[in-house]
Amino acid sequence: PGCVLLVHSAFFCFSHSCESVVSVAYLSDSFNASNACKWEYSGTGIEYELLAGPVFIVMFTLVGVTLSPMADRKRTNRRGWLSIAVFLWSFMNILTSFATSYWHLVLARLGLGIFEAICTPFAVSLINDYFERNLQGTALGVYNWGIYIGFSMAFALKLAVKSIGWRWTFRVSGFPGILLAFVLFFTVREPERRSFSITPDVGADPEGNPPLPKTKLMRVLAMLRELMRFEIILVALTSGVRSAGGYVLAYSVNEFFSSRDVNVAFYMSWVPLVGGVLGAAVGGFASDYLSKKYGLQGRLMLLVGSQLLAAPFAFGVIYLPNPTAAFISLLITFMFGESYLGVSIAIVTTVVSSRARTFAVAVFIFVISNIGGNATLLVPAMNEALPNGLADTLTILYCSGYVVAAISFFITLMRMRSMQELHTPASMLLDVGLDETEDFDGLSGPLYDDDDDDA
Repeated sequence: PGCVLLVHSAFFCFSHSCESVVSVAYLSDSFNASNACKWEYSGTGIEYELLAGPVFIVMFTLVGVTLSPMADRKRTNRRGWLSIAVFLWSFMNILTSFATSYWHLVLARLGLGIFEAICTPFAVSLINDYFERNLQGTALGVYNWGIYIGFSMAFALKLAVKSIGWRWTFRVSGFPGILLAFVLFFTVREPERRSFSITPDVGADPEGNPPLPKTKLMRVLAMLRELMRFEIILVALTSGVRSAGGYVLAYSVNEFFSSRDVNVAFYMSWVPLVGGVLGAAVGGFASDYLSKKYGLQGRLMLLVGSQLLAAPFAFGVIYLPNPTAAFISLLITFMFGESYLGVSIAIVTTVVSSRARTFAVAVFIFVISNIGGNATLLVPAMNEALPNGLADTLTILYCSGYVVAAISFFITLMRMRSMQELHTPASMLLDVGLDETEDFDGLSGPLYDDDDDDA
C-alpha cells in the first residue's frame, strides 16, 4: 500500500504540475507576424484570470461529479480509468505547446479539466480501500503531497522557460505523466473494496424497513440527501474558503512581489514543496492519532488548531517588509495550515455511507474548486476598490481565510459533539471484529450490499 500511495501521489503531482504550469507560462494575446504565440507572462488581466480559473474549473468539476459514481461500481476497474486519465491529461498538456492563439490554449485547458476530473474521486476511492480507517488521514495527506510538489515544479519550470522556451516547458511537464500512466497500470492492483462508514449504505433503511427502490435516480437522490447534512456542507464550504485563499495567493504572488528585489520563482519552487509536504503528512498523522482517542471530533480539533496556528504567519506573508522573512512566514503557514484538505476528505468519507463516498468526494471537490478557482476573478475589481490594492485583497481573501476556517471548523466540532456515534474512535469501525451487519450505536442494516452492481 505504501508504494501504491507514492504512485498515486506522483500522478497527482504531475496533475498539479500540468494544471499550475499555466500560471508561469502565460500566452499573450499579442502575436508576431508569423501568428505564433509569444512568451509574455504578467499574471494579470481578465484573459489570464479566466484561463487560470473558470476555463479549467468548469469542466473539471462537472465531469468529476458526473463520472464519480462509476468508481463505486464493483465492476469498474479504477486503476484502468486512472491510467487512461493520466495519459490523456498529460497529452493535453503537451498539446498545449502547439497553441498558436489564445483560444487554442482555452481548448487545451478544457481538455485538461475533463481528464483531471477523474483523478481525485477515483484515487481517493482506491486509497480508502487500501488503507484502514485509522490511517486515512495520513494516507490522504501523503496523496496530497502531489499538490505542493506539482505546484513547486511549475515554478521551477519557470526558471527554464527562457532557456528552453514556453513550448518545451509544457512538453517537459507532460512527458513524465505519460510514463507514469504505464507505471500506474502495470504496478497498482485493484484492491478488495472495504466498508467502514458510520452511516448505513444507500438503499438500506436504518429502521429496518424495505430498502429503497434500486433505480439510479433513487440512488442519486439518496446520496444527495446524505450530502445535505449540516456537517458536510460546512466542512466543504470552509475548505472552499481555504482553497480560495490558496488560489488567489498562487496566481497573485508574482504581481505582489514584483516591486521588490526578490526571485519569486526561486522561493516558490521549494517553499510550497517543503511546507506543504510536511504539513499534509504530519497533520494527517496527527489527525489519525487524535481520531483514535476522540473519533471524528479529534480530526476537527486538529483542523481548528492548525488553522489558528497558521493564521498569524499568513498575515506575515503580506506585511513583513523583508521578502525573505515573508517567504519564511509562508513556509511556516504551509506547515501548519495545509493539513486541512486530506483531513476534511477523511471526515467526509467517514460520515457518508460507503456507497456515497466517491460521489461525496466529487461533490466536495466541486464545491472547493468552484469557490477557490473562481475567487481569482474577484482580484482585479478588489484591487481597484481597496485603498492598498493587492495587499488588502490578499488580506481579505488569503489571510482572513485561516481565521474564518478555524471558526467554521470549531462550529462543526460543536455540532458533531451532539452526534453519539462520533464519540467512538474511527479505528473501532474497521478490523476490530465488528460484524458488517451488526447494529452500531443505533445504526442497523448492511454496510455493504454485495448484490448491487449499478450504484
